[in-house]
Amino acid sequence: MENSAAFPELLAGFRAGDSASINALCERYAPFLRAAVRRQLHPGLRTRFDSLDFVQDVWASFLAIPAERYTFDTPEALLAFLNRMAHNRVVEVFRQRFGTQKDDITRERAVNSEDGSDQIRAPVPTASQLVIADEEWDRLRGRFPEGHRVVLELLRDGHSYEDIARLSGVSLSTVNRIVRRLKDFTDS
Repeated sequence: MENSAAFPELLAGFRAGDSASINALCERYAPFLRAAVRRQLHPGLRTRFDSLDFVQDVWASFLAIPAERYTFDTPEALLAFLNRMAHNRVVEVFRQRFGTQKDDITRERAVNSEDGSDQIRAPVPTASQLVIADEEWDRLRGRFPEGHRVVLELLRDGHSYEDIARLSGVSLSTVNRIVRRLKDFTDS
């Protein structure tokens, strides 16, 4: 680890707020903290969290504690304290990600499947999807005579066949025929 004789000086510099002492402390103990985090980190969390994030959380918490609140006689005592902080932080995240329904990691799905079946879909169409749909609609409408386009518009608006027949002034059999013709175009 380090020379035990230099440890009190390093700690005194740290307490005084000396940036060189703080940096030296962090550099010396960061590898041990990272190893402690990696030992504790659940395999399901390793792909979602970097162990360095936990190390930085531990340092931020440690630096926020007033220096008068703790004393460390040996480097090992400081390391034990930092390891305990790392352990507590890892446990806290584990409980959050496995113990709450909101952040439950077991409810997540992979989005990188080969066939794209797990691809996440947006709740609303994208702008390009809307443009493509409008172009397709215009192409489809162009295949029908003007009188039939009224039926298509009412169908697109979600009206029932009976309502379409009544609103457009045609018979129900005409509406059925136009719908069959529409299905023939969309199937080809």
